Amino acid sequence: MSMNLKGFLVLVLTVVPACGSSSPNSSDGTSIELASGSPYGIAVDSTNVYWTNMAGGPAGSLATVMKVPLGGGPAIALASSEGAWGIAVDATSVYWTTGGNGTVMKLPLDGGTPVTLASGLNDPEDIVVDATSAYWIDQGDFKVMKVPLGGGGDTPTTLASDLETPNGIAVDSTSVYWTNGGYTNASGTVMKLPIDGGTAVTLAAGQNNPCAIAVDSTNVYWTNLGLGNGTTVGSGTVLKVSLDGGTAVTLASDQYGPRHMAVDSTSVYWTNSGDGFANGDAAVMKVPLGGGTPIILASTLYSALGPRESYGIAVDATSVYWSRDIQQGTVATGAVMKVTPK
Repeated sequence: MSMNLKGFLVLVLTVVPACGSSSPNSSDGTSIELASGSPYGIAVDSTNVYWTNMAGGPAGSLATVMKVPLGGGPAIALASSEGAWGIAVDATSVYWTTGGNGTVMKLPLDGGTPVTLASGLNDPEDIVVDATSAYWIDQGDFKVMKVPLGGGGDTPTTLASDLETPNGIAVDSTSVYWTNGGYTNASGTVMKLPIDGGTAVTLAAGQNNPCAIAVDSTNVYWTNLGLGNGTTVGSGTVLKVSLDGGTAVTLASDQYGPRHMAVDSTSVYWTNSGDGFANGDAAVMKVPLGGGTPIILASTLYSALGPRESYGIAVDATSVYWSRDIQQGTVATGAVMKVTPK
């Protein structure tokens, strides 16, 4: 049976789905640590990396929304909140979801007073924005929702409801896209709906626990965690399908817990969780848009200290950024990482 992402998060801190491909290449990029913490969601603009910290510091403290310059430097806390998860940015603001009190929040990129765009939600997670609205997955109520960016107390609009474990979300100029994990293996779907509402279209069915999703001008891309919600090692895949649907194309197979993803004009990028064993280092991967041999951009080696995990991912013109976690006994430590060139 599929589970929501936070349920999977708890699982992978003890038995984590692994990374890699059947015969991957390795890149010659250099990885650096930009900031430490317990990062989860991550986003990037032309000057900074932004992320949500699952824990803001000592045990029991609030989560935080953070930023750091692309080239490194002091990390700045923009806000604290209960259970910060998904994050997105535009030219003026940073947006995030909170699972603890069920809100969608907004804050100027340079900091200030947070604005609540939506409240009373039941476990909102992944979030994306366009020029007018914020869109998110409400995992607790099995919905896709949106609200205007203006923050004028508008009531959120439900675009789709009664979904089977919605996970990732993406948006373009006409449509919103999401994945339904399904309740059993091979029951997941990739969906599309007009941004103003209407009839949902199934772009791909029969998927094994689809998770993250991304879109460009021609295709929709997604990750399948694989059999048993990723607990069957090496059963994950990365796929694409035309925006209008059709036959899905497998870009990478034999993956170990592929989670979040991003695309640019040449490649698809994703994080592999790692299975917590010596054959399952967590990793950051890429493959050409047209398919080919997956390349390992960076990996976090497994050790006897505990599992490693890679969560959110973002790209810009030169680099890949991702959030990394290291579970050592009862203590989780992590970092915001960067690898250049991508």
